[in-house]
Amino acid sequence: MGTECVLGVFLTLFGVQDLISGRISRYLTGAALLAGLLLRREAMAAGILAGILFFPLFLFRMMGAADVKVIAVIIGFLGPVRGTAAVGTGFLLGAFWSLARLLRKGILLQRLSYFFAYIRQLPGSGICEPYYLADRDGTEPAIPLAFCLSAGTGLWFLADILRIFGR
Repeated sequence: MGTECVLGVFLTLFGVQDLISGRISRYLTGAALLAGLLLRREAMAAGILAGILFFPLFLFRMMGAADVKVIAVIIGFLGPVRGTAAVGTGFLLGAFWSLARLLRKGILLQRLSYFFAYIRQLPGSGICEPYYLADRDGTEPAIPLAFCLSAGTGLWFLADILRIFGR
């Protein structure tokens, strides 16, 4: 339970930073990864593997580097099964946030069209062009994914507690 409280503190800080500035301090993510290595040695291997698996999404600019590190921290602290469920909850929250934002801004069809064109050109072009660039695409399609991952993990914790007490 103590390591989950440490994770909760880091996730709160990640979420607040992401909402306020749209960025997360590399020192904060580094501290969280270090804390995970100290507190959850074996489980952190799964977190590092998750970071490696999600790293290509950063290379294609589909998510930020900090988002990848937040995923690694969550899975590292909670282990592969619980961490994947928590991250999945965060992605689900992010999907709803993104859909609502795209609908509200009236750019859903534009972004879907762009996404499918991007996917079609990937295999044949041989060029690793980023999917999202703020200078080119603006900020309308971006969401605070680290906040969504943090809030999703909090919701997952709440559901887990309710499930445990509901037995």
